[in-house]
Amino acid sequence: MAEDQQELRRVNWNEVFDFTHIFKCFRMAIHPSKLLLALAVIVIVYLAGRVMDPIGGLVGQRAMQGEIGLYANSSPAKFEATKGTWLDGRDRAAATLAAETVNQSKTLTAYLMNVPGGRLKDAFLEAMRKATQDKSIVPVRVEDWSGQSWKASMDKAQESFDGEKKLIVDLLDQAETKADNEVASLSKKEEAEARKELKDHYAKALQALTIRKADFAERTEAICGKGIFDTLLDWEESHINSAIAAVWRGDIGGGLALGIDQDGQRLLVGEGNLQGGFLYSTLMAIKGVGWLLEAHWLYGIVYLLICLAVWALLGGAIHRIAAMHAAREDKISIMEALRFSAGKFFSFFTAPLIPLAIILVLGILMALGGLLGNLWGFGAILIGVLFFLAILLGLLVAFLLIGLIGGWALMYPTIAVEGSDGFDAISRSFSYVFAKPWRTALYATVSLVYGSICYLFVYFFAYLALSSTHFFVSWGLFSGGGRLAGAENKLDVMWSPPSFNTLSGTSNLAAMTGAEKIGAFFIGLWVFLVVAAVGAFLLSYFASAATEIYYLLRRKVDATDLDDVYVEEGLEEQAAPAPAAMASTESSNASSQGGAQGAQPQA
Repeated sequence: MAEDQQELRRVNWNEVFDFTHIFKCFRMAIHPSKLLLALAVIVIVYLAGRVMDPIGGLVGQRAMQGEIGLYANSSPAKFEATKGTWLDGRDRAAATLAAETVNQSKTLTAYLMNVPGGRLKDAFLEAMRKATQDKSIVPVRVEDWSGQSWKASMDKAQESFDGEKKLIVDLLDQAETKADNEVASLSKKEEAEARKELKDHYAKALQALTIRKADFAERTEAICGKGIFDTLLDWEESHINSAIAAVWRGDIGGGLALGIDQDGQRLLVGEGNLQGGFLYSTLMAIKGVGWLLEAHWLYGIVYLLICLAVWALLGGAIHRIAAMHAAREDKISIMEALRFSAGKFFSFFTAPLIPLAIILVLGILMALGGLLGNLWGFGAILIGVLFFLAILLGLLVAFLLIGLIGGWALMYPTIAVEGSDGFDAISRSFSYVFAKPWRTALYATVSLVYGSICYLFVYFFAYLALSSTHFFVSWGLFSGGGRLAGAENKLDVMWSPPSFNTLSGTSNLAAMTGAEKIGAFFIGLWVFLVVAAVGAFLLSYFASAATEIYYLLRRKVDATDLDDVYVEEGLEEQAAPAPAAMASTESSNASSQGGAQGAQPQA
C-alpha cells in the first residue's frame, strides 16, 4: 500500500492532464513585451480605421444606422431594398432637414419648447423680438430645396444651424443680464427665491441647447450615414463582449434557434430577457466581417489587408516571444522578436491567404464549369455528366474550409516555433487538426473557458480603475455640469462614469464648450489606452494559448519534445546552458525520473 502511494506521488500529473499546460498562458499573456506589441497592434489598426473613414466618406462609403444588424438578421433582398430606400431618400430627407433648420433659425421654436417659462424666457423672447423686428420671416418650403443634391442641402442645413446656435447664445446672454437686473430690484426675501429659480431656469436653457444640438447631430447622421470603421467597431466590440460573457454563463448555443417574423426578418437577440450564447455572438461577430466584405468590399479588402500586415509583423513577434517563453522560459526582447517576424513577414502574411486563394480558384473552376450549362441543347447533359468533378472540387473546398477554421490559429505558432514558411504552417496546422480533432477541441475549450475567466478579471480590474478615477476626480469638481441633464460636474460632460458594459464611458460633445472639447479629447486618449490594454491582453492571451496548443498537438502527433524550438544561428550558442549547469540538470533529471519510468500516460 505504501509503495502504491509512493508510486502515485511520482506520477507527473501535469503530463497526465497535459491540458493544464494551458493554465500558464495567463502568466505568459501579461508579459510586458507581448502586451506592448499587442497594444501597438490595436493602436495602429484603430488609427488605420480612423484614417480610412473620412477617405471612404469622400467616395460615398458610409453605413446607414443599424446597417450591420439589418444585414445579419434579414434576407439579402430586404437588406438591399432597405439600403436602396435610404440612399434614394437622402435628397428628400436632406432637403426636409435644410428647410426645417432654416425656419428654426428664425423662430427658434424647437429650442424654446424645452425652456421653462419665467423671467428668463420672457427676457429671451423680448430680446428675440428686438433682434428680428426688422426682418421678415418667410417660411422655407421643402420644395425650395428639392432640386439640389443631399450634400448641398446638408451644407445649407449646417450653415443655418451654426447661425441658430450663435443666435441662441447671444440672446441667452442678453436675457440673463436683463433677468438678473429685474431680480436685483426685488426685496431680499423675494430676491433669494427668484435667484434660485433664475439659476435653475438658466441651467435648463443650456440643457435645451444641448438637446437641440444632439437632435440635429442625430438627424445628420441618419441622413449622411456613419463611418464604416465606426459601425464595425461598435458591432464587433458588442458581440465579442457578449461571447465572452456567454462563456462565463455557460451558454453555448443560446439564440441559435430563433424564429423568423412575418416580414422574413430574423428575431433579434436582446429583446426582453433573451441573451445570445457563445456560438450566436461569435457568428454575429463573423457576420460583421461578412458585411464589411460584401456591402463595402473595396473598403473591407484594403482594411483587412492592412490588419493582416500589421498582425504579420507585430503579431508574428508576439507569437515568437510566446514560442520562446513556452519552450525554454526565455524572454527575448521586442527588437529580437521583431527581427524574426520581419524576416518571416511574407510567411506570416500569406499563411492564412493561401487556403483562401485556393478556395477562390476552385470556386472559379466550378463557375467556369457552370458556363457549360448555357450551351444550347446539350448544355444540361454536359453538366449532368461532369457534375461529379464539381462535387470533388466541393469536397476539396470543404476540406480546406474545415482545416482553415480549425487550424488557422496554429499557422502563426508553426512559423514562430519552427522558423518555417507559410506552406509548412498550412501543412502542420491541417494535419494536427485532422489527426487529433477531439484533442484539438479539448485544448480549444479549456483555453476558451480559462481565457474568458482571465479576461473578465482583467476587464474588471480596468473597470475598477476607471470607476475609481472618475469617482475621486469628481470630488474636486463641483461646476460645469449645467449644460447636460443629470451631470453633476464638467467631468460628467467630458467623460461619463464608466459602466461594466461600456468601459470607456461616453462624452457629450453637444454639451461641451471649446475648452471642454480639448480636455475631453485628452481624457478620451488616456481612457482609450486603458481600454486598448484590455484588448491587448486578449490578443496576447490568444497568441500564448495558440502557441501552447501547438506545442501540445505537435508532441501528440509528431512525438516532439515541448522544449524543441527553432533558434537562429548565433542565438543558439547564447541560449545554450553552461556545461556545469547541463551536468547538474541532467543528474537532477535522472534522479527525478528514475522512479517515474512507465508512469507516462498514453494519448
